[in-house]
Amino acid sequence: MRITLRKLLVVCVTLLALGIVVPAPWRAAGLRAMPPAQGSAQVRTLPAGQRFGARPGQKGATYYSLESQTTRLTARFADTVVVAERRFDGGLHAKVHDADGNEVGHFNVDRIDDANDVLQYVRQDGKILQAFREPGVRPTLDWVNRQAYSLWKDRVDPATAALQWQDGLMRPKGAAGRDVEKETLELQTEWANGLVAKTVRRSVARREAFKGRTVNGDVLVSRLTRDGVDVGAVNWYVQDRLLMWDFPGLTKAYLGAEHVGQSGAWPFTPDMTWLNLQTIAFYHFKTVMNANGFVARAQTPSPNRLLQFFAPTVHADEPGCDGLHWLDGTVLRYCCDMHDTCYAKNGCSSTSWWQFWTSWTCDFCNAWVVSCFADGGSPPQWGMVY
Repeated sequence: MRITLRKLLVVCVTLLALGIVVPAPWRAAGLRAMPPAQGSAQVRTLPAGQRFGARPGQKGATYYSLESQTTRLTARFADTVVVAERRFDGGLHAKVHDADGNEVGHFNVDRIDDANDVLQYVRQDGKILQAFREPGVRPTLDWVNRQAYSLWKDRVDPATAALQWQDGLMRPKGAAGRDVEKETLELQTEWANGLVAKTVRRSVARREAFKGRTVNGDVLVSRLTRDGVDVGAVNWYVQDRLLMWDFPGLTKAYLGAEHVGQSGAWPFTPDMTWLNLQTIAFYHFKTVMNANGFVARAQTPSPNRLLQFFAPTVHADEPGCDGLHWLDGTVLRYCCDMHDTCYAKNGCSSTSWWQFWTSWTCDFCNAWVVSCFADGGSPPQWGMVY
């Protein structure tokens, strides 16, 4: 009897333990039947066929697509040089050198997950500052350079500094504003395919850029090389809000505020980083278009083939040109932009390509944009700064 009670006690304890460790079938079923809580926000829909750009002043998808192909960015200031590089794992790294070439600090952006990055600044004396990225900050090589420069310039001591976010940068609390762009003397962007764009800041006396258009004051001059050979240049006249470019044999034209926005003003403020990427974009997109054009002419012509070739390439509502226009924030695809304007004025759509039975005006827009890609066009008198 004593043995039987002991066995019964052991069985009860065992069953109790199993009940704690292993959920009963009905309980397990209940757990499986309750999926993780999900948001119940209303789905936002968009009118079919309506185009939307980024908010004014914000950079768009094309800008970041081009930026992601930058391998090294070198910023030269009066008293320091900052070099940022993209690592194979997607992280960003910048080194700060003083006027004598000595490394005086470095800055890292390490991706933790889709929502979090850890920022680490290491001073020359080995002191380390670590912080989480602000949600509204999008790390790029340009941002890494600016942040590393500011931390070094502010002489931040990780042990005592009280930092706050100021215009997208970590700064000591109460620090006076800093215009890193104006303090940048030279910026070099090393991109894919052997392309290197370098922008310097200059000043010109009053001069005639072309007939009927005078310029003066600060000008950003960007020169592009491919494998060490000059292939073109771009000027941005700061006060006159005028962009001029010249890529011999490819494209040569100008663009003013009257061309890029319905309000008659640029929807963003160009800076050195943008100018280098825009310089690369002009050359890259034009050479790609020329290469595809030769391929297309070698094929058997047909309306359907023309549709498939031209529409995705130069129509901004299709993937080939989608985002490659100033409405997405910054980067300009000149011919696509002018084509969009022509379409908007005449009520054309993506189904209007080379369909003369619907709209000759739309065909004119299409023919014009192909011609635009073919030659670029420019005034006969040309006064760029090289």
